[in-house]
Amino acid sequence: MSFKPGVVGSNQIPAITFKRLFNREALFFVSSWLPCPVFALQTHVMKLILGFLFLSLALCIRAGEWSQAPGPNGNFVSPGEASEAFSVARSDGVVWRAKLPSTGQGTPVVSGGRVFVTSHEEITKDSQTGSAILGMCFDARTGKELWRRKIGGTRTTDLSSLFSDNTAASPVTDGKRVVFVNVGGTVKCFDYEGKELWSHTWTPFGRHHARAHEPILHDGKVILMHAPRYDLPVSATTKGGSQPLGRGKEYWTFLRAYDLKSGKPVWQARAGTSVHSTSIIGRLSDGKHAILTGRGGGHKPPEEPYGLSLIDASNGKSIWDRAIPGYAAAQNANWAGKAAHFFVGQEHRSVAIETGEPLSGVSLTDGVTITRRKGEGYETVENGKFPKAKKPITYFTNLIIGNYHYFRSFGGFFIGRVNLKSGKVEYLQVPVQVIRKAGREDEILWDKSLPNDMKNADGFRATQDKRNAGSGWGHVSSAPPVVVGDLIYFPTMVGMVYVLKWNAPILNEDALVSWSDLGTAGETWSLSGLAYADGRLYARTLKELICIGAKAE
Repeated sequence: MSFKPGVVGSNQIPAITFKRLFNREALFFVSSWLPCPVFALQTHVMKLILGFLFLSLALCIRAGEWSQAPGPNGNFVSPGEASEAFSVARSDGVVWRAKLPSTGQGTPVVSGGRVFVTSHEEITKDSQTGSAILGMCFDARTGKELWRRKIGGTRTTDLSSLFSDNTAASPVTDGKRVVFVNVGGTVKCFDYEGKELWSHTWTPFGRHHARAHEPILHDGKVILMHAPRYDLPVSATTKGGSQPLGRGKEYWTFLRAYDLKSGKPVWQARAGTSVHSTSIIGRLSDGKHAILTGRGGGHKPPEEPYGLSLIDASNGKSIWDRAIPGYAAAQNANWAGKAAHFFVGQEHRSVAIETGEPLSGVSLTDGVTITRRKGEGYETVENGKFPKAKKPITYFTNLIIGNYHYFRSFGGFFIGRVNLKSGKVEYLQVPVQVIRKAGREDEILWDKSLPNDMKNADGFRATQDKRNAGSGWGHVSSAPPVVVGDLIYFPTMVGMVYVLKWNAPILNEDALVSWSDLGTAGETWSLSGLAYADGRLYARTLKELICIGAKAE
């Protein structure tokens, strides 16, 4: 198969145009609202009623909201329809763009016609550091800024850091209140008019106090990652190492739940949790909600102990704790059905969700299917060997949808997936970056990206870390994918967004719907996830907040 560089929706990247309204994700989402006795009714009348109910509810939730970074269901998955192809560089598919004061990493959240996002304060020189951030509110229809509030911090960081950026945590909202988290030491709750309702302040410790752990909204509580001892000195761990602290439990990081209305602490988990992944909430067979969280990291305390824990969402108590040697939890915790699935070394592994007992695993490198670029098209190799890499996946980039566990590979520019039923592992090569300029064909870069200028909207360089200017395919340079309907969206640090049909029978060029972008190559940087609501996608970059989708009437 040949392709035409620069043509979105060409025979290289076929556009998928069929409707996705009444899909299995919508049915699953709706069914969770219905009482169990309803399903015991087997009459034709009840089946008809349920059919209409499913359809009507699917219509209602099609618009949806994105109340937290992991989406309405807490698993980065939502029913609905969103843009299949777009280019912010060419203003294709863009509804509005709103300049942000400075850089930031938190995912926008959307509720009640409003978009909430965090940003650092304006900077006036290159490579500036700071502690305070801004909590901002925009009109979701027009992009007009409605208000902003300062969220002070007790720990100063680089304004754009791969590790401890104070804006790393995204806001959460219940439709009445919004919580902004400055991971440098403050959490504040406001009403929708910007009136402060409650706040807490602490002194975080450690080199990596929160890179990617997102707040969770559940049952009237907001669940955050915190260190338990707020009186530890900022210098307790340093870039040179944290050995002097030892490995005591007092230095671990934990989940802590607050009552959303009052701000009062409700519980603190007993198990430690990783700063490098987002915990995922789900429901067990007995109906109890539980939180799967990764433990550990690559820098010793406070990133210990290694493994997985399942936590009772009502009280923070451990249902089970499972040590997993070699597992550093630099990936979002994912579970579906009866098992949790994760990556260790060159393997994909699973444990039983009810007990934590190990299940079988599969190799990520041997006997796999690889579809890679060849000449002007692609070739597929069955039962091939994928090159081993230092790490199996690019951090945070895994997601479970249907029978598939998707991820971005660390060892090259490939999107991969594991079939959870058959164990089949597939890889699809994608371009690293696309250079799009008015009046010119797209220039497709397959092996490297343009160096990023790392400048904010005012022209100041926002980072001191040279790794920020890389391709976004290694170490911690990534954001989690999201699923909307039949499509999965993979954003990268350099502003690429790969759009794939997640349920394609084969992960090859036919599954690739588009390679879209969030801005001009070499001038666009983002570690933020995407949000979805009312048929639109919302993204933020180092420079701006962007709305993508159908034009406002």
